[in-house]
Amino acid sequence: MARQGYKDLDLKLSIVTPVFRPDIDELNLCIASLNAQTTQNFEWVAIDDGSPSMTHLSILNALSTEFQVQVFQNSKNVGIAATTQRCIDESSGEFVAFLDQDDMLQVNAVEAVIEAITEHPTCDVIYSDEDKILEGNIFGQRFWKPDWSPERFRHQNYFNHLTVIRKSLIQSVGGLRPEYDGSQDYDLLLRVTEQARTIVHIPEVLYHWRATSTSVASDPAAKPEAHDAAVRAVQDHLDRCQISGTPYLMDNFYVGIKRESADLPSVSIVIPTCGTEKILRLERTSLIENCIESILEKTNYPNFEIVVVADSDSEASSTNYLEHHPDPRVRVIEYDGEFNFSRKINTGALASNSEIIIALNDDTEVIESTWIYDLVQFFTEDDVGLVAPTLLLEDGRIQSAGHYFQDGVHHVAQGMLKTDSGPFGILTFPAERSGVTFAAAAMPRQLFLEVGGLSETFPISFNDVDFGNKIRMHGYRIIATSLQSLHHFESISRDPTVTPEELNQLFRIWEHQLRSADPYLPQWWRQVLSPD
Repeated sequence: MARQGYKDLDLKLSIVTPVFRPDIDELNLCIASLNAQTTQNFEWVAIDDGSPSMTHLSILNALSTEFQVQVFQNSKNVGIAATTQRCIDESSGEFVAFLDQDDMLQVNAVEAVIEAITEHPTCDVIYSDEDKILEGNIFGQRFWKPDWSPERFRHQNYFNHLTVIRKSLIQSVGGLRPEYDGSQDYDLLLRVTEQARTIVHIPEVLYHWRATSTSVASDPAAKPEAHDAAVRAVQDHLDRCQISGTPYLMDNFYVGIKRESADLPSVSIVIPTCGTEKILRLERTSLIENCIESILEKTNYPNFEIVVVADSDSEASSTNYLEHHPDPRVRVIEYDGEFNFSRKINTGALASNSEIIIALNDDTEVIESTWIYDLVQFFTEDDVGLVAPTLLLEDGRIQSAGHYFQDGVHHVAQGMLKTDSGPFGILTFPAERSGVTFAAAAMPRQLFLEVGGLSETFPISFNDVDFGNKIRMHGYRIIATSLQSLHHFESISRDPTVTPEELNQLFRIWEHQLRSADPYLPQWWRQVLSPD
């Protein structure tokens, strides 16, 4: 039954389906899923793209007595983009939903979409979670999708199914383009999301995607031409958005992007330290010395300084090292008082003069020469406020690939191998996160100052969580990038214990965010521990 108030709603959805040589049994299941919808506020526009057999046309034409359906036929095969666009042109609904001939809709799909449109009047794009139709018509492999995540979307068309777009927006951006057949939907979505006012995610499985031996759903390598079209579509998107970069096909068939911006802002690396010496790789090591030397030896970025905020009572060897360091890029700020990580970072930031600040723990170590470049490249986009690399423990396992919220704060992928791709490839490309650890994090200095820096009421823990939530409240995105990794010998320089006072304070300020479903990694723990 349709919910009260929706069955008579004046809003009509147009479902469009290009048809070509369909399997009759699968087509009948697709039709049955339409006939079972809890509301009939939709029309179905199906166009045959010059199939050699006409058997299915009699089935389609017979549907006019069951629900509103329009059936057309192309005189010759013109391809999926052109046929789908003709479906759109023939449709009469305000919104267009895309349905493949061998897939199925959940029974409440239309109703859920209409409800979302009603609740969000400015929405131009709606998408839902999906699963796959496996052998024996069994549903499985649910994709728990994030809310709108523009950086992730550049690398992965995670909208896929079910996608619904305002028809006027489709037409205003030029519709589907035949030269992108195979990834025509990705090309269209990149263009419409650039213009959309509101993008709505429905966190329900409304679409069942059939996985056959020849489909991308089952084998991503099945259609190489589709991947070529996806790379070209992303290049067009970067050009339109004036982002300098070259996309390429990754080994897992997602799209990687090599950014090539000539803008190289000045960078201040702020490192708090008390001059601790610890056993590292079986040798007694000064952490600050190891950190600084890894930066100086491996970094190829041309315009950076190192601002060390050092305790006045640091160990003698470290004090001597810092005071007599020959490289003029190393500056030392003396710090007096009890330990307060936030105050130390704030002190270093205020003493810096660069456009970008990188907060860095003294128990970190640079691995690759391009690490600074790979962080600051994202700041060519004005709405990016914080960028962090993947942090690796001494044994090479992941310590943190950003933060996610699930009744508290957790490290993404903690303990997983660096080679793990994560659910649906999430660890293989840059993507938005709810937060990142300040063991290594880059941010515009001006933004850092505008939001008041790190809260000194969090002297040990959760200062980074608090800061990340503040800048997200100001409309900035936080990105964790897999392009770059640093070693983080976690908490080797101090007791990692979380104080109850700080934890209670964090929940007093941010309880809603911490207890809500994470917008970028929904059900992360369930996917990792209990994948479908």
